[in-house]
Amino acid sequence: MIVTLIFAIGMGSSGLPYSTAQQTLDDAERLLEEMTPAERIGQLFIVDMQGSVLNDEHPIRELIEDQHISGVILSAENDNFVDAPDTLNGIRALVSALQQCEYESSLKETVISPESRDARRADFIPLLIGIEQEGGGAPYGEIFSGITETPSAMAIGATWNSELAHDVGEVLGSELRALGFNMLLGPSLDILEDPRIVGEGDLGVQTFGGDPFWVSLMGKAYVTGLHEGSSGGLAVIAKHFPGMGGSDRDTLIEVATIRRSLEQLIQIELVPFDAVTNDAPGNGLEVVDGLMTSHIRYQGLQGNIRSTTRPVSLDAQTLLVLIGLEGFSSWHEAGGVVVSDSLGARSIRRFYDPSETVFNGHLVARDALIAGNDLIQITGFESQNDPSGIESIKRTLEFFEQKYMDDQVFAERVNDAVLRILTLKLRIYGGNFQSSRIRPGEGADVNVGNGGEVTLEIAREGATLVNPSPEELLDKLGEPPTTGERIAFFTDVREIKQCSDCQPRDQIGINDLAERILNLYGPRGTRQIAERDLVSFSMAELALFLGDEPPPEIAGTMSPSILLGSWLDSADWIVFSVLRSSDDVFGSNALKLLLDRRTDLLRDKKVVVFSYDVPYDSDATDISKVDAYYALYSSSAVFVEVTARLLFQELPALGASPVNIPAVGYDLIEILAPDPNQVISLEVRSNDAGDVIEATPSGFRSGDLIYVEAGIIVDANGNPVPDGTPVRFALSYQAAEVAPVQVDTTTKDGYANVSLTLDRLGMLTIEASSEMARTSEILQLDVQEGVPAFVTVIAPTPIIRMTTTPRETQEISQGGTEGGQGFDPVGTSTYGLGFLDLVMGLAGMVIVAGTGYITWTKWGRGSQSAPYRYALVGAVFALAAYDYMAMGLAGSEEFLEWAGWPASLLVTLVSGMMGMGIWASAEMIRRRIRER
Repeated sequence: MIVTLIFAIGMGSSGLPYSTAQQTLDDAERLLEEMTPAERIGQLFIVDMQGSVLNDEHPIRELIEDQHISGVILSAENDNFVDAPDTLNGIRALVSALQQCEYESSLKETVISPESRDARRADFIPLLIGIEQEGGGAPYGEIFSGITETPSAMAIGATWNSELAHDVGEVLGSELRALGFNMLLGPSLDILEDPRIVGEGDLGVQTFGGDPFWVSLMGKAYVTGLHEGSSGGLAVIAKHFPGMGGSDRDTLIEVATIRRSLEQLIQIELVPFDAVTNDAPGNGLEVVDGLMTSHIRYQGLQGNIRSTTRPVSLDAQTLLVLIGLEGFSSWHEAGGVVVSDSLGARSIRRFYDPSETVFNGHLVARDALIAGNDLIQITGFESQNDPSGIESIKRTLEFFEQKYMDDQVFAERVNDAVLRILTLKLRIYGGNFQSSRIRPGEGADVNVGNGGEVTLEIAREGATLVNPSPEELLDKLGEPPTTGERIAFFTDVREIKQCSDCQPRDQIGINDLAERILNLYGPRGTRQIAERDLVSFSMAELALFLGDEPPPEIAGTMSPSILLGSWLDSADWIVFSVLRSSDDVFGSNALKLLLDRRTDLLRDKKVVVFSYDVPYDSDATDISKVDAYYALYSSSAVFVEVTARLLFQELPALGASPVNIPAVGYDLIEILAPDPNQVISLEVRSNDAGDVIEATPSGFRSGDLIYVEAGIIVDANGNPVPDGTPVRFALSYQAAEVAPVQVDTTTKDGYANVSLTLDRLGMLTIEASSEMARTSEILQLDVQEGVPAFVTVIAPTPIIRMTTTPRETQEISQGGTEGGQGFDPVGTSTYGLGFLDLVMGLAGMVIVAGTGYITWTKWGRGSQSAPYRYALVGAVFALAAYDYMAMGLAGSEEFLEWAGWPASLLVTLVSGMMGMGIWASAEMIRRRIRER
């Protein structure tokens, strides 16, 4: 009974409130003081294990009982999870067994000194049980069934809604903690700045996006949700510090080299990590517990472009500089833990020995600790002379223990790291390892797997129409599929397995989309479509049909489909469900093969592509050959359902890509800039948090301090512009002798604020602009002594500019318009003439008038005033034509779109010449009548 009660503290579903950070530190120091060198060394390491059952003979028992390791990372690759429907029960059993093993080892008495025969019991220090559970469905997560299939980070990013990021984190944190996990290696806070088509090192959908501000916003919300969902009982380790979004290869296969200066890192890659380390761990829900270092090298980091660092995870000088930066240093000093990426990765082996023949794991681990990592991840860890990875780990621990005894500097480094690890463990368990906890039992998974509602919301809000524009979509597709129209589905079918002995299942089934459509719109639904009009093929079958040779291992299992050709010929719709292209997956390139080799098969058909991975996997030429290209970013069943609703136009695509898509000219720098078509609203406040001033009984007086607020300033997607966007306030008095004043500031949460001192009497006019958004409301303040003053708001005449078509959004996460609708300050029309059009029109009138005057003077007849009348007629006709177009009358918008920027010049020239021609013809007729 006592054993069970005490052991249960290792399995708590929530951390208890802990009085102070100082008390945590004091308790950690006490634990450290009582530990032997071997116990201290063991706390530095977190390892992996094979299998899903911890029996008496399992080799990891020795590492837990005798070597006192800090924790274990569980993964599908190591067969730690069993197949459905027993996955969750298997996880609970394994986690319970691991913590039970650690507890029982603490009950054993060990001899401290052979001479005195004194014995002691070690303190029970729970294991860290870690996992990398990426969203987006298999294979990105480690647990494939039983828990909620959360969306990928990029799917979350495509909603531009940080509240949804929080909700996903909350679901995941709650479910992982309920299963006994107390550490998550994630989320990824990398910035995918330069997406590549089929780039091997590309993080893809595992990152929130390509903009530092938005990755920071989403990352903070996600981390907050993880901590709230786990009630503080989950250590969150953000990765891959200091950022590997610019990597051009898989850093677990080969160490990547990136050319970056420290200033560039601070401005871009480090921004999201700085956002989640702005306080001491435990002091804020958005603060991560640890940072995982990456196997990245930097060229030119310290200014010398010819100098290249070692991998950051192994480079003491580089990591010291990075962690020593303001913000990171205070977080680290307050208990932030630095965790290494896997030291058994092939990239590390190749870095130490390109031939991959020599690997001295104990020296690699030493380098990682000295570099500044506190918790060392040794997974897949096997030196060349050791019979197994377990033996390599034991030899490494023995080496560390001996060095601890011989090297005082090394011992101090160990003690410093262990103190951080102990502080982390105390924090996630409420500060007292002897407190009772609720042990996961039969009902521990009651709330596991029930968070699908937020996934569905993200699937709906994040679905993105990559090409064409929403306005062009109706012209491309027309009405949705209906009775009598035939649809051929082609799906990238890939097998996944929870473990090596588990039954394979499809990531997306060959019939998944067709079956969902039949449920919604077939005989079982609205009866818009008949089952006989649908057929499904795999992308592998399409590749074989197009003449691609399958690899030998599957060649004998495939034969050309007799029906495929006939369906391609007779189908009205061809719908592709694609994942990211891979050289290792036969048929994953079938869409490209079809578009390159046989576009004739697509003639007079509506071709729609749904990508369940990155939105930039196809080039511009391929995208131009299909009618519609959507991005879903995740492949779970919920996203397939949303696909069906998109195809039948029941749902609009509300999302927008959070990364660049070069193939369609989608550039985040342009998209996130202030929308030039908006009118920036202005308000005057009495203080920086006060109410809007409409009138003041005593009037504004010289010397009064007021606050002017501009915003919300929105980008092309209708979201608040990133923090730090420049805004300029222009102040002017009517008095001619007072020079206008400009005040520059930046935005925060979409707003810009400036304080102004009214240093003179008179009518003050205030306007604001932000980059290309140059139109704002106009505020006028009549500053008079003793006279009631009013703030007058003047709505300007908007100058509409043709820009990238904004995507509609349903909700603005950081302060939005009423109802959560996208910001549309001037209505839905995008037609209008600007200053350039006016200049072109005036130029046309001048040319017409001048041409008419010269022409009539040289060849015309009549009185001396005739040339002037001729020129005036031309100018009047030109002006009338310009006014017709400016008022947007019939045909104006179409002509403006066809002609582009010279439209005003063309219309005034042509109209003016026509007018003069008519007048000249009338004069000739009149003269001939007189002559008769």
